Amino acid sequence: MEEITIQSALCSQCNFGITLETKFCTHCGFPEHGDEKEQAVFHANKVMKKSKIKDDAKKINSARKTLYWMAGIFFVFGLFYYFTLQDISVLLVNVVLAVIYLVLAYWSQKKPFAALLSALLLYLTVVAMNAIAEPVSLFQGIIFKILIISFLIKGINSASQTAKK
Repeated sequence: MEEITIQSALCSQCNFGITLETKFCTHCGFPEHGDEKEQAVFHANKVMKKSKIKDDAKKINSARKTLYWMAGIFFVFGLFYYFTLQDISVLLVNVVLAVIYLVLAYWSQKKPFAALLSALLLYLTVVAMNAIAEPVSLFQGIIFKILIISFLIKGINSASQTAKK
């Protein structure tokens, strides 16, 4: 009986075992037996992927900071309206919203997509309820509202891209 020996080597990028006939590493995709152009493209793609991951992390972090700011703003405005209107219900609602945004900001460290999407839906619900109660409130602070929504959407998009990888 003849023994068939398959010569093998290690991938120079990930040290995974590959055969000498294999052009691409089955573990990391490096073209071990490819030409210089293919190897350069692999390295360029690797650098671009790292850059994209860093950019996504920055956007998620920015959205998380937005949630912390929102928690603080809801708390401060709750106190302001309580002392102005002497209405405890306004204070309670704003404190509850502040706590929810703090929890969502913390949760966004583990599950950024779910936390940021929940925060956006909650914020849009609060804005819609305020608009129903007092229609002029929809246009008050419109730039601030647009900024919050844009930071959250950028964070959601980046979290979605990160989850796909």
